[in-house]
Amino acid sequence: MKTKIQPFYDRATFTLTYVVHDEESRDAVVIDPVLDYDPLSSSVATRSLDEVMGYLTKEKLRVRYVLETHAHADHLSGSQVLRRRFGADIGIGARIRDVQKVFKGVFDLPPSFPVDGSQFDRLFEDGEEIAAGTLRIEVVATPGHTPACVSYVIGDAVFTGDALFIEDYGTGRCDFPSGSADALYTSVHDRLYALPDATRVFVGHDYEPGGRALRYETTIGASKAANVQLSAATSREAFVAARTKRDATLAAPRLLYPSVQVNIDAGQLPAPHADGRRYLVVPLKGLYERSAASADGVRDVTPEQVAAVGGTARIVDVREPDEVNGELGHIRGAELVPLATVPTAAARWREDEEIVLVCRSGARSGRAAAALASAGFRRVMNMAGGMLAWNAAKLPTSGDESRAPGLSPTGKGAPIRP
Repeated sequence: MKTKIQPFYDRATFTLTYVVHDEESRDAVVIDPVLDYDPLSSSVATRSLDEVMGYLTKEKLRVRYVLETHAHADHLSGSQVLRRRFGADIGIGARIRDVQKVFKGVFDLPPSFPVDGSQFDRLFEDGEEIAAGTLRIEVVATPGHTPACVSYVIGDAVFTGDALFIEDYGTGRCDFPSGSADALYTSVHDRLYALPDATRVFVGHDYEPGGRALRYETTIGASKAANVQLSAATSREAFVAARTKRDATLAAPRLLYPSVQVNIDAGQLPAPHADGRRYLVVPLKGLYERSAASADGVRDVTPEQVAAVGGTARIVDVREPDEVNGELGHIRGAELVPLATVPTAAARWREDEEIVLVCRSGARSGRAAAALASAGFRRVMNMAGGMLAWNAAKLPTSGDESRAPGLSPTGKGAPIRP
């Protein structure tokens, strides 16, 4: 069998698509195809796919499979177009089920959305051998970037998706839901680096660091010797620490929500609504989505997070009036609602609005937040550390008691004016 590998580069998403075929039988697979998506016009196009399909047609190839290395977060998959055009089956790692379960909740998908992977024609297990006509493909589970990531070994080549990049760039990020730097270390260091040094590595992305020319191919030996983030000599502890630190600085991919929403559904665009249009869901990340669960089950936010939201959330200070105008001051725009009067004031609040409870240290406001949550308020939070933490963070306060009206006679909270 004589195998040929043809790369295609989508510069808009820095994605590599590969056509791998047997030059004698003409059997072929396509790995990680891209469907173009413009977020400004919310429109799709097949510019990238047209190049791939033109090559497949010119070379008279029989496309046996479209192979996804994972559910991508930076581009929409073109798998469905290839499936319709060439009759190819779509395959992905079996742990796509884990990813579907996570993102079904993120996108509030209907109960009917399957999370058993049935949208795909094949779900591959670690170590499985795929027969694509005369091509023989070994599946290597390489989780870490996502739990469902797999690499494909075809002859003397391995296609690593987002697990392993060119040695001057490193590895994929691990900060997506259920991602794991520890798992990625095992995938690369213990699994991929166990392949022969001469094994050719074909990466899923190339970001052309430093302005260098495009590279899509390296070797296991070169990666082990010189990968800037994970060489053969890199310890697990060092990699996990460095990867986690770097991931904390990275912005979300530009096409994260459109991509994942389509790709967990095997590249299918959303079904049309009653008006005949298709809609993508983009979750809005407010303060509540940035909060963290505390030991007592209350959602906590930091003073810095509260300061960043401006007036988008209702800020309720549950201290007594003399405290509010004391040395710790108060947050500009907050409402004064002493703890005992919170139930009365809450009658005028919407149960779905974002509410941040504040006190001196976070204890009283934590109790108030718990009570409101039990009463059905769905987006209530406690500012951890209270005004002590706010002042420690050197955030601005207001404290002119002559204009702080306190609680109105009706028991409703009144704004604390500067």
